[in-house]
Amino acid sequence: MRKFLLLAVVLFGAVSAFAGPVEFTFLGFTDGNWQLGYPYYITGGPATSITAVMCDDYVHGGAVGDTWLANITDLGSNNLTLTRFGDVQTALGLAMYREAGWILLETETTPMGQWMDMNEAVWHIFDSASPIDSGGQAWITAALHEAQLGYPGVDFNKVYIVTPVDQFNPDPNSIQEFMYIGNDPSSSSAGSATTPEPATFILLGTGALAVLRRKFLS
Repeated sequence: MRKFLLLAVVLFGAVSAFAGPVEFTFLGFTDGNWQLGYPYYITGGPATSITAVMCDDYVHGGAVGDTWLANITDLGSNNLTLTRFGDVQTALGLAMYREAGWILLETETTPMGQWMDMNEAVWHIFDSASPIDSGGQAWITAALHEAQLGYPGVDFNKVYIVTPVDQFNPDPNSIQEFMYIGNDPSSSSAGSATTPEPATFILLGTGALAVLRRKFLS
């Protein structure tokens, strides 16, 4: 039986926290299994907060306990200069991140049982070689439909991208890129984030293994 721990997520208490690279540490996965996808857990920032994140990068890995410097990008800014996939082409990169961001935001109202499919869809958006089943494909189809409608009512300022400062490092064992849900840093409630559903949290030091390159584990 899973052991559940409700995480109080308090993120980056000031706008200035987004002005430069932030140090993070990778803590673990849901049930210690990276294939389950969202949420993974990292900690860092001025408040050394615990953050539930979605991995959008199927190729890179890293290991539990890794510490790294990352830039934080507000997807609503439409400036993807510091992201890992924004250089694909400006318009294409933005479209991909919006599809992924919409799927991430949908986790707020979607049962946890579908989150693996949702993360699978996000991996596939950025890497067409990543495996995907019918559930994941359904989420991609839904995201494309929302894109055609112009994402009515969607606030992309709530989506943040955590990208290693060496954003184009080809080493598959280097740390991956993450996305998380937060609030518009210009709002009065800046710094708070949506608390994830209760999820199994594997703490550093409990035997979690390094994440190897995905294709070797397929």
